[in-house]
Amino acid sequence: MSRGAAENARILEGETAIVTGGGRGIGRAISLALARAGATVVLASRTADEVERTKEEIEAEGGKALAVATDVTSRASVEALAARAKEATGRIDIVVNSAGVFVWKALANLEEAEWDRILDTNLKASYLLVRAALPALVASGHGRILNVSSIHGTVGDANVVAHCAAKFGLVGLTKALAAELRGMGVTVNALCPGSTDNKSRELSGRPHAAPLKEKLDAHDVAAAALFLVSPAAATISGAVLDVWGGTTVSITG
Repeated sequence: MSRGAAENARILEGETAIVTGGGRGIGRAISLALARAGATVVLASRTADEVERTKEEIEAEGGKALAVATDVTSRASVEALAARAKEATGRIDIVVNSAGVFVWKALANLEEAEWDRILDTNLKASYLLVRAALPALVASGHGRILNVSSIHGTVGDANVVAHCAAKFGLVGLTKALAAELRGMGVTVNALCPGSTDNKSRELSGRPHAAPLKEKLDAHDVAAAALFLVSPAAATISGAVLDVWGGTTVSITG
């Protein structure tokens, strides 16, 4: 099913999704895709004006959204986010952990504070939100957890040691949590995007002339995310889906 056809089907009608990092890049693109598919999207980001802009975009298309300024590395802030989503909509069906930071620096030059910030934002934040939202996800009867990892969650490379440590950890969290929640009806999957253009706010949706040679657009990743949280993926859990497009890496495995 094409991206447009899936969204037009309103396959997530009546559901509530929390998306961290929803103000820009991949998180924004996923938020728009879920809203177009009928979900009420609770947008979370440390930067309030970014999620407010995404909220306005969703509402301009006739969708429903709530913007919540959130420090995803803070347990209190994340618990408040989950409580706000539940209070506003009565449910939580989908959690997308898309917030992240990236630092390109050799390990010898990487400060401890930078290491902590990368690990906290890219890994710990997912633990905090899943823990806070889990009772509601189980209660929904078809909870979906999607962790946005990276090509560096499966491929190690120079100068991104902390990023790899966090994103490899997120893949491990995904697989272990999928086994833990299998009997509760909650699926847990991960996406590993390759190099993605996160700067443009325009998601044209135009087909790539050569999809496996061109750099990814954020909507390419969002299309895969929509599938993994949709009813069509009800039997898929513990999967790690590579979405690399034309990405090339210096280390291949």
